[in-house]
Amino acid sequence: MADTKISALTAASAAAAANEIPINEAGTSKKITLTQVEAFLETVGLPRVKALGTTHAISATTATEVTGLGPMTLEAGTYDYRFNLITQSATTTVGIGLGVNFTGTAAVRTILSQYPSSGTAAVSGVFDDVGVGTGQIMEHNVQTAFSTTAPNMLNTAGYANPNANVPFIIKGILVVTVSGDLELWHSSETATSTSVMAGSSLIVIRTA
Repeated sequence: MADTKISALTAASAAAAANEIPINEAGTSKKITLTQVEAFLETVGLPRVKALGTTHAISATTATEVTGLGPMTLEAGTYDYRFNLITQSATTTVGIGLGVNFTGTAAVRTILSQYPSSGTAAVSGVFDDVGVGTGQIMEHNVQTAFSTTAPNMLNTAGYANPNANVPFIIKGILVVTVSGDLELWHSSETATSTSVMAGSSLIVIRTA
């Protein structure tokens, strides 16, 4: 079969993960898929992303995994990660519990959560969805331990308003020595509903 110029080939209707492209590997012609290209680029800094398509609601003090935001498998390396969460509570006096877990081995791990509070001169612990013009406090929680069914980032002061979208950011660094899965776990302070809303996301970047 005669060679055909790439410019003469029929255009694909859309790019797909299974699409194949030709490469030269050490002088030998081979093929790879776009999935393989993506996997390679992720090892050199391409962001790995997940978006939550379905709200994760829970009415229990024992957490379950937010599977829409994981698990995300990470090979050995150094990573920056960030969960951008939209959270709600059905009851103003009930807080949300969140925990980050990694099933492999991480020689270094940092976990920092941040949320806007109702406090203006001092911390209040109350999640606030709408601030005032003079500014309010951004509160935080720092952890070095992973957690699952008993999240170690548990808010007990509640929300300023019920069923209001409040941002909750969890970010940190992982130095992975043995491959594993990055996970997010979610509970409520009491047996009353709290939610991690659809539209929340996870971004992970390998830095080394």
